Amino acid sequence: MKIKAGFYIGIAVVIIVGGLLLAMKGKDAVSQAESRKQGVLEAEQTTLFYEKSPGRIVKISVAAGDSVKQGDVLLKVKSADEGEMDVLAPDDGVINRMAVKVGEQLAQGMAVASLQKKTYYTDFYIQESEIDKLKVNQSVDVHFPYLAREVQIDGVVTSIAAAPQFANLRMSREKGQADLSMFLVRIAMESNADLLPGMTAEVRLDEFAD
Repeated sequence: MKIKAGFYIGIAVVIIVGGLLLAMKGKDAVSQAESRKQGVLEAEQTTLFYEKSPGRIVKISVAAGDSVKQGDVLLKVKSADEGEMDVLAPDDGVINRMAVKVGEQLAQGMAVASLQKKTYYTDFYIQESEIDKLKVNQSVDVHFPYLAREVQIDGVVTSIAAAPQFANLRMSREKGQADLSMFLVRIAMESNADLLPGMTAEVRLDEFAD
């Protein structure tokens, strides 16, 4: 009888200890998930506007898909007032679209092209309890966990929302628990041969000191 009682006690101890270990592991997993924030990598886009004297396009030097450097000639415009003028690329990047064609008349303020810059960014939603870990102009490591080999890029915090963007409703509504206020944080980085817009980017808040 004593042996049977000891047997059942032993099983109970194993179950309790196993449950505690699973609970601890579960808490670790939740903590790890909460410290890792993911967003989608985006490329900065800009529309190029014609700002010079009205004139007629006499030459276009680039097409959609072409890479350009800052200062490259995109097109030439002949103006009655100023003669032949060059329209230059304001930044390094790739031409997404040309909105004009040779022979077209240009007026100030007309869109002539769209440019995908060589700068990427990603937006993260950071909860109120963690937002004090980040400051504008702070350097951060940005990870790309789903590539065949993990890539890490140096990023910079460019903006932090002045007010919460939304409240994330907790699943449990226990006394003392409040909804989580989430702040939008933008992190910029230079383009990299390993990266493409649409990839998953990740920051790990546990890498930052409190």
